[in-house]
Amino acid sequence: MDRIVLRGLALAAALVLPLAFALDPPDGDLTELGGYAENRFGPRMPQAIFVPPLAEAARPGAGYDVMVFGDGFSRPEAEERHGRYGRYWTDHLRNLTGLSVGVRPAGAAPLAAYLASPDFRERPPRVVILQLSERDLGEPVGGLALSTVTAPRSYGMATLPPLAVEPLNRQPRSLERSRAQAWNPPPIGHALDLLLKALPRAVLNVTGSPVEERSLAYAGLFSSAAATTTLFRAEDFQPWRTDRRLLEERRAGLHAIQDAVQANGVTRFLLLIAPDKGTVYADFLLTPPPHRSAVDEVMAADPTLQAVPLAAGLTALAAGGVRDLYAPNGSRWGLEGQLYAARTVARALGQLGVLSGATDPSPDVAILPCRPDQGDCTPTRTQTD
Repeated sequence: MDRIVLRGLALAAALVLPLAFALDPPDGDLTELGGYAENRFGPRMPQAIFVPPLAEAARPGAGYDVMVFGDGFSRPEAEERHGRYGRYWTDHLRNLTGLSVGVRPAGAAPLAAYLASPDFRERPPRVVILQLSERDLGEPVGGLALSTVTAPRSYGMATLPPLAVEPLNRQPRSLERSRAQAWNPPPIGHALDLLLKALPRAVLNVTGSPVEERSLAYAGLFSSAAATTTLFRAEDFQPWRTDRRLLEERRAGLHAIQDAVQANGVTRFLLLIAPDKGTVYADFLLTPPPHRSAVDEVMAADPTLQAVPLAAGLTALAAGGVRDLYAPNGSRWGLEGQLYAARTVARALGQLGVLSGATDPSPDVAILPCRPDQGDCTPTRTQTD
């Protein structure tokens, strides 16, 4: 019996140890969740990070021009191993405008607690931005059942002088993802996790994984070694995204949140729905999905809902050759997507009367920082307005 156990351990070591030494440390949420190799799907282009961060986790008692309630598109999630402040659209927004930005977890409960807090009553921000992932709309949007939140004032919003744009013009640092190093302790746990998730898929053709690898009709959309495929969450292609009645119900719930935020007559509300990766890249798949998201269209059908459309602009940038709008190894924006979101939000704040002055009207994407030896210092220019 001991010999059998020892042989089993030796076989496992022979499989796992070489793999552990060869694997890049997991960095993307999709590579880790689905058991895919970071070496194959990790981005080769550098990302950017502001050190110290320009936006910050909102502190009690502190006042901010912009209060953002967001998820993993806006702030590090608790379960993310490599989540760090300084690499999000919120940082780029502060860099472009000079506005102070505080970030809190998204959701009706944290937002409701904030609206009932002394911070909001005594130091109301000029704008509250609620950032939700598109996939969150599959479930009902929680309301704000607060006795302290009343209906919007009948005489509308107070006319406050807009805040002048004062760009910080900070240069972010280059952020390269970690690579496998033979002299570092190997990630044994990651190698085992990858084998447990990948072997059933590869050997037994097991389906039902929360992550799907799909073929692309065009190469060059991502900088990863997997030039003709990329990863998506399986839920990105669920048919509820075309259910207009359901989306109209979600819109009504979001409008109620807007009314609650603006009830003080001072603070403006802005809704930012981050399109899922499958929504933006649907038309670039070799086998396009049968359903197309109608989220942006339904939200835009109510002109009184102050929502920022992003999906069409991101798709246009991808069609123009901008790589890594979303991370090839993850479900959220890469550097280029973060930059585009920040510029679009800055323009929306100008339209709301929160900002005055030039806010960089061009949605063109510039890679920061670029690498002269790789030929990516000249950005692809794609007009999306």
